[in-house]
Amino acid sequence: MITSKIMKKITVAALLELAMTLAGAAAPPANTPPVKAVKTRPAALHRAKPKKSVAVTRAANAKKIIAAKKTAIVKNTVAIAKPAFASPVAPAGDAPKTYPLQTIAFPGGVTMTEMVYRSLPGFRPLTLDLYQTSEKSFPRPGLVFVHGGNWNSGDARHNGTVGDFPGLLASLAAQGYVVASVNYRLSGEARFPAALQDVKSAISWLRGHGDEFNLDQTRIAIWGAAAGGHLAALAGVSCGVAALEPVTDPKDKPASDCVQAVIDWYGITDFESLASDLGNPVPDKSVEGDFLGCEPALCGAGVARNASPLAYIEAMSPPFLIQQGDADTTVSPKQSRALYDGLRAKGVPAELVIYPGVGQGFARVTNGGTGVPDPATYKAAVDKLERFLAANFPKKPAASPYAPPKRRGLPY
Repeated sequence: MITSKIMKKITVAALLELAMTLAGAAAPPANTPPVKAVKTRPAALHRAKPKKSVAVTRAANAKKIIAAKKTAIVKNTVAIAKPAFASPVAPAGDAPKTYPLQTIAFPGGVTMTEMVYRSLPGFRPLTLDLYQTSEKSFPRPGLVFVHGGNWNSGDARHNGTVGDFPGLLASLAAQGYVVASVNYRLSGEARFPAALQDVKSAISWLRGHGDEFNLDQTRIAIWGAAAGGHLAALAGVSCGVAALEPVTDPKDKPASDCVQAVIDWYGITDFESLASDLGNPVPDKSVEGDFLGCEPALCGAGVARNASPLAYIEAMSPPFLIQQGDADTTVSPKQSRALYDGLRAKGVPAELVIYPGVGQGFARVTNGGTGVPDPATYKAAVDKLERFLAANFPKKPAASPYAPPKRRGLPY
């Protein structure tokens, strides 16, 4: 199409000029010495090709470029549609391929394996890290850890100022415990009681798989720090409260989510008095409000109370170890004291340890208000935790099976 249009533009004058040029090239110039005759092919077999014009040459080149681009597009399209690395489709009916769980080894024969304990539609799979030894001489007590982070951050492998928290958990497993560190839904994913239900679900899942993990199902402790301390304390005192238990299929019969001991590190115990205990005005927005769905002091009747461990204490609550620094400006030590007093009033075994000069994370508070890691205090807190577990969970396994809890409702 392009060539035909260009050919129409070639005038008669241009053709005459071309003929004259060819004639001049054929005639020898004057005073030219004679040239020997050379045998040539017959005219029918040896014809001079006419010289193409610039326009014709450009048109032909353009046509070649367009054709080359079309070929490249087709080739690229085929390459995308059928990549060289595509794996063949498995025949219909084949079982999905599974891969072994990844395991990390620690000193003392301890291994850590990440496992999914709950899958909810619309949410990420909820996982826990399981620390255990290969020793199977008798069932081991369980210890469930709940991380902090204002309910909106954090994960199962970090806690405060500890550089190698998995190493600490592995050292506890080496002492004869089956340790599970839990991830749960954060406040940006779901509000209360979602995080608590996830923690309870992890306890139930762990107990339900007790035979696989050599777990003594009658002895499980829960330990948490900061926001995790609140969840641990609430899980400990809300045994049997149906409204706070995980939502399950009525046909299912999950194992109990109750625990037999609690370690609370500087967790909130009473949302209603949180601001006043610190001497602060009610904030317009807070992480506690994000967790509950309303600011604690401004929530509707019962909302803050139903999320407070202080409201669920009863005579059958498990033993508690409560630890906090007296310089804590995030959660007032009054909160820990109120929990301790409430437990003792019901006759529940409880210990309260207040460490001087440290705040959240047992970090030492400087003149500028900055928390500096204090290894000595942190070690003292862990040593006390180990003694508490040893006293409540002696090496000899329990003789009687775990009794199911009585059912009860919300406090408000």
